Amino acid sequence: MNIKKSLNSKKNNLSLYLLKFYLLKNIMSYILNSYKIKTLLFSLFILLFSTFLFAQNQNDIMLANKYLNDRDFEKAAPLYEQIYKETKYKNFKDLYLRCLFEMKDLSTAENFIKKELKKSSNDFYLKIDLGMTYFYQNKIKESNDLFTQVIDYVKNNKNNVQAVAVTFINYRQFEYAEKTYNEATKFLNISFDLELGNLYYMQRNYKKMMSCYINLIENGDNMMLSTIQTTLQTIFSNSLDETDINESIESVILERIQKKPDNINLNNFLVWQYIQTARYQLALNQLIAIDKRTNQNDMEILEFAKVLKNNQEYNLAISAVNYLLSKGSDSRLYTTAFIENLDISYQKITTSPNPTTNDLNELEKNLTNGIALVLKRDSYGIVYSLAIVKAFHLNKYDEAIELINNKLEENIFTNNQKLEIKLLLADIYFLSGNQWEATLYYAQVEKAALENPLGHEARLRKAKLAYYIGQFRWAQAQLDVLKASTSKLIANDALELSIFISENYDLDTTETTMQIFARADFLIFSKQYSKALQTLDSVLTLFPLGSLTDDVYFRKAQIYETTGKLQEAADFYNKIITDYYFDVLADNSLYHYALIQDKLKNFEKADDAYFRLISDYPGSIFTTEAREKLRSKRY
Repeated sequence: MNIKKSLNSKKNNLSLYLLKFYLLKNIMSYILNSYKIKTLLFSLFILLFSTFLFAQNQNDIMLANKYLNDRDFEKAAPLYEQIYKETKYKNFKDLYLRCLFEMKDLSTAENFIKKELKKSSNDFYLKIDLGMTYFYQNKIKESNDLFTQVIDYVKNNKNNVQAVAVTFINYRQFEYAEKTYNEATKFLNISFDLELGNLYYMQRNYKKMMSCYINLIENGDNMMLSTIQTTLQTIFSNSLDETDINESIESVILERIQKKPDNINLNNFLVWQYIQTARYQLALNQLIAIDKRTNQNDMEILEFAKVLKNNQEYNLAISAVNYLLSKGSDSRLYTTAFIENLDISYQKITTSPNPTTNDLNELEKNLTNGIALVLKRDSYGIVYSLAIVKAFHLNKYDEAIELINNKLEENIFTNNQKLEIKLLLADIYFLSGNQWEATLYYAQVEKAALENPLGHEARLRKAKLAYYIGQFRWAQAQLDVLKASTSKLIANDALELSIFISENYDLDTTETTMQIFARADFLIFSKQYSKALQTLDSVLTLFPLGSLTDDVYFRKAQIYETTGKLQEAADFYNKIITDYYFDVLADNSLYHYALIQDKLKNFEKADDAYFRLISDYPGSIFTTEAREKLRSKRY
């Protein structure tokens, strides 16, 4: 009752404002003889009056929306009705009808729509609204007749077809949305497969959905293939029926390929599906089959080999590049495949928990031969890998230093490559016991790349060198500067080590514990893992209740993870998560724990860890990576 009074009062106020406006306009017209001035002032008054009405409507809209959100439809309905009468905006009409439908006031809705249809008899939105009033009253024949009439009216106009279909979907009249698209397809002779596919997804009819998407892929170009892949990834990320969707995708695509085996888009889509479901051997087989048919798929095979390498599927990656190498040295990607093959072998051997001396010697030999077989400008990656094998795995420090210096003298690398390999050279000098040369090369790189990540990395390594040899205060000073690095990883590493030093320096009067721990870190850096574990154990023996306990656990977890002892690593990470959840290493440990659980195929534990990382440590550098991991697992 109060709302009706308020609305009546507003009507009276509105009439008064209109009267005042009319009188004022006529007075001004009488006084002013200049046509231009009259027109200008008239426009100004229209603008001011419209602004006033808009302000009034805005207040009413906010109030109506509040009532709607509170599901107080009785108060919202008259406000939306009045706003619609004043503005004629379709959105307010829809909201008014929604309120009436929610209140089941169908007679009011029907009368309102029929009045509006008298003003605009061809408004198909109103006809659908009227059809819905009949539908809610169980007058199925009347609603069907109206819906069919609307479809027949709009089928010759693509934009109207889209609008009507969306309206049907909003009313959950999926059958009529489908009929709208199908009738328009016949009449206009254009495809609505994307829209139909999306419609079938809403109904969880995944086979029909995929049939529509496959139609687009089969008849489209690479851009359409990419569009469908993106659409499916969005569907996966928001669906709980991933298994059903994957089965539907595969069954439909295989059926279509049987009918059109030479369709490249269909075959490429099947490859994508195999990759999404981590069936890499099937994906590689399909890629090779496409290449044998077209002789134009070698770049895709090379890129897939890199994907396999990054996913530590080294044997399959080697199979992929070996196929490319089998084409002979005259093929366009032979040199690139040759270099990639060496890199895959390097990654496979150096990342294995316990590479044998024979494997390392064989790798050294292949890398050495590889340098001679490629152009000098293409040899950077091979040289870099060979230097690491010699220095970090075979303890051939002098040979590694000589190799790098010779290549630097040949001046065959880019400026950035020179700086990167100088950083490696500094590391090797330090490993060999030449701290002075190491410091000089770190300083060279830092000076040459003062304000970019390479320069920051050089300063970080220089600070770590000082830390390893027990110059803790000087190291911390350098680390504190790096906390503001533009590289998040460098800043995070610097922050962790700086906090570690500040918390544990002066732990005892002789600094014995910190020096022992720093020695353990150096042994980890130089890949002397057995000695590092013994050194860390000595810290726990000397100070069993000291503040370094969680740091010892973390280093041991890292060693076990690196050497492939995943369960032992997970146990130590979990101990930190449980007992030292407040410590700076907690988020780091939680992330590594999740990664290990994934590798151990304990997927539920892994997902729980990722979710906990996101919720408990929102500011962590690993939070973004945790989200990406969870997202990728949905695809």
